[in-house]
Amino acid sequence: MDELYVLLTNNYVEDDDNTFRFDYSREFLRWALSPPGYQPKWLVGIRDKTTKELVACITGVPVLTCVEKDKIKMAEINYLCVHKGYREKNLTPILIT
Repeated sequence: MDELYVLLTNNYVEDDDNTFRFDYSREFLRWALSPPGYQPKWLVGIRDKTTKELVACITGVPVLTCVEKDKIKMAEINYLCVHKGYREKNLTPILIT
């Protein structure tokens, strides 16, 4: 959780001037990523091979979505994040896959 918190705090959603960035607490992240029925395998990270630092992540949690009168089990994807120093490495398509 600490590594995810650091990655998101330093690299997730910011404006062009780097003056605004989301700063989710560790407690909030734990709550948001472990709802009833969550799948640990839906919390995916990529580490630097040499330093072992977490440099990218994507998360999914189960949701029940209503489409007309049907309820469909789906995954909600969130927290797609790539470290600023790795953004030219084409990691986003790998995470999405």
